Amino acid sequence: MKNEYGEVLDRNGYAPSIVGEQNRCFQCGRSDIKLDRHEVWHGSNRTKCKNLGLWVNLCMNCHRRLHQKGDGLDSELKQKMQVIAMDYYGWGVDEFRKVIGKSYI
Repeated sequence: MKNEYGEVLDRNGYAPSIVGEQNRCFQCGRSDIKLDRHEVWHGSNRTKCKNLGLWVNLCMNCHRRLHQKGDGLDSELKQKMQVIAMDYYGWGVDEFRKVIGKSYI
């Protein structure tokens, strides 16, 4: 199966991540520990993230931090991924907003 951009989806419906190298934590860069796949947007956007490759690998410590309220890491990750997605897919802010529902930059 492929997404609308021609990327092949794996058996779980994930397109390859648009951030490239995924053998290290996207946040801290560690590669010597287990990594968790994290969809940058959740809820109704989770399937879109999987389908469009809007996910990153995070180590357990960064993944835990990401889900703590008030840390700011979640907002930072959303901003970074929006810029990467807009560049990768050639979207403007309005196009990004149509896909995800909100701009983070």
